[in-house]
Amino acid sequence: PVAGQRPMTPDDVLKLKQVTDPQISADGRWVAYVVSSADLTLNATNSDLWLVSSAGGDPIRLTSHPKADGQPRWSPDGKWLAFVSNREERPQIWRIRPNGGEPERLTEGKTGVQAFQWSPDGNRIAFVAQRELTPDEERKEKEKDDAQVVDRDFRMTRLWVLDLATKKTTELVKGDFMVSDPRWSPDGSRIAYTTTPSPKADDGSRSDIFVVAVATGESRRLIDNGGPDNAPRWSPDGRWIAFSSRGDSLRAIGQQQLMVVGADGGVARSVTRNFVYQPGPASWSPDGTTLYFSAGVRTTTQLFAVPVAGGEPKQLSAVQGVLGGLSMSGDGRVAAATITDVQHPSDVYVVRSMTPWQAAKLTDHNPEIATMALGRSEVVRWKSKDGMEIEGVVIYPVGYDPTAAKRWPTMAFIHGGPSGAWLENFPGGWGNYGHVYAGQGWVSFYPNVRGSSNYGERFLKANIRDWGGGDYQDVQSGLDDLVKRGVTDSTRLGQAGWSYGGYMTAWTLTQTNRFKGVMVGAGLTNMYSMYSTNDLQTTLENYFGGEPWNDEAAYRRASAMMFIKQAKTPTLILHGQQDTRVPIGQAQELYMGLKKNEVPVTLVFYPREGHGLGEPRHQLDKMKREYAFFAKTVLGVDVKEKPELIP
Repeated sequence: PVAGQRPMTPDDVLKLKQVTDPQISADGRWVAYVVSSADLTLNATNSDLWLVSSAGGDPIRLTSHPKADGQPRWSPDGKWLAFVSNREERPQIWRIRPNGGEPERLTEGKTGVQAFQWSPDGNRIAFVAQRELTPDEERKEKEKDDAQVVDRDFRMTRLWVLDLATKKTTELVKGDFMVSDPRWSPDGSRIAYTTTPSPKADDGSRSDIFVVAVATGESRRLIDNGGPDNAPRWSPDGRWIAFSSRGDSLRAIGQQQLMVVGADGGVARSVTRNFVYQPGPASWSPDGTTLYFSAGVRTTTQLFAVPVAGGEPKQLSAVQGVLGGLSMSGDGRVAAATITDVQHPSDVYVVRSMTPWQAAKLTDHNPEIATMALGRSEVVRWKSKDGMEIEGVVIYPVGYDPTAAKRWPTMAFIHGGPSGAWLENFPGGWGNYGHVYAGQGWVSFYPNVRGSSNYGERFLKANIRDWGGGDYQDVQSGLDDLVKRGVTDSTRLGQAGWSYGGYMTAWTLTQTNRFKGVMVGAGLTNMYSMYSTNDLQTTLENYFGGEPWNDEAAYRRASAMMFIKQAKTPTLILHGQQDTRVPIGQAQELYMGLKKNEVPVTLVFYPREGHGLGEPRHQLDKMKREYAFFAKTVLGVDVKEKPELIP
């Protein structure tokens, strides 16, 4: 470590500012973006709008309200920034002059605005909001006469248009479905939007694209496909729509393709048919000949271009990290994006040239990082038990010397999904704070096991009907490789994971005793009971090949609870109390199984939390509690309050 630098702490992680959603003005001169930070006093995350010149200079803070402001979007003439803020009870659309002044509220709805887009002439705004309660529903809610019938009485979202001259809103699309992602045609006569049958998470893979005529309110479906279709983007001449799509054989898993179809419908064609990675939503070049998109490439995210007429996608960026939120100026010559790597949290960059790639940093929202000793990182590869090549990221301890004959305690962190992926981004959140471990002399190991995204469709589907099989071997063989390389101390191992990472860790706990301690976060432990109580049945059917009563063996074989008597490892279980993705019964089953079998176990519920942790105090508790648990079980060290005091 450099003189004067100190180890990073969980408190430092919580103080980090998150920089997101960069939006470049049409003339390419300014970038609006969002800066979020945790407020421990209010126990909430606050976000504000900032502005920076694409030529460089000091960023300007545009809003400073204690409630969250987000989704900054430029008016076509660049004279206004509209944004969504919940500064008055519910999220509404506001607008502010980019050179400052008081924001003005534009919408008055009784339900919150979720997303919006300016019309091309800047006179109207299309937005999505939940339908309002009927007077009868309002009365019942007030009187707590609010029995809920499951799978009925959904509060659907609807599409509205706001006329800025009259401040009048018109309901354009309503029905027994959810509406999202409104997109105006270039001439302002039509709006493309995405629907799902209900707000249920399981219906997310049944999305469709519709186009509505603004004058008549007449809607028609753009394409007929049983799998998901979403992210419609109009060509500059209004004749074509690019969108993302996947077939319906396994509609919840597998990669989406980037497609193009006539704006009036017809046969859609893929422009990324042989592309190994999964393309994100498209941006059109101003001349309509090229589509730009970002895609996860192994442990990085990169920008690509593909000719609309057909051809191979070409990688434009060269980022040893993660590129996010690209937006382009009106003439397509300048773009803004966020970039992060393992040593640097996200900041805003301006891209002045795509070929050759030239990105210049515009902001530095976490200057205090320079005072902290961080671990260096490396991408490592190894062969799993069956010979499949697996890759992962390693963050080494601060002061790590590969020539010294010293072995280090090692944490294996397993990602969620299962189709998530560990990336070369800054580990700066409650779910991943590897630099804190690095500062205390640990190796952090992040394996991208089979089933992860960013390695192609075959790899993505390699864990179908094999949860707890090859993926488990991928983690264990990776640790064996680190031991073989002289990095890892095989007698001081810990493992932690959240969601599917929690599943893998609960499974590991019942298959091996090599770990000194494990943390199961929001983990799936009994696949049979998980199926009917969670909110993603289709996903489990796609992975397991059917419902549990039609293939009981498949679900039982992959359940940690079936092997609970083999468990010996001290376990910490953390779970959000309102989790519907992985209901709390999964944590309770594991807790009881370990307790009755006399395995040391602690179960912690976080009130009000769903599948992730949103409240800053819970996030801080999770990091400190988890670190203290591993310090005790793996190192035999008691941590009271401050991990930075460990020798």
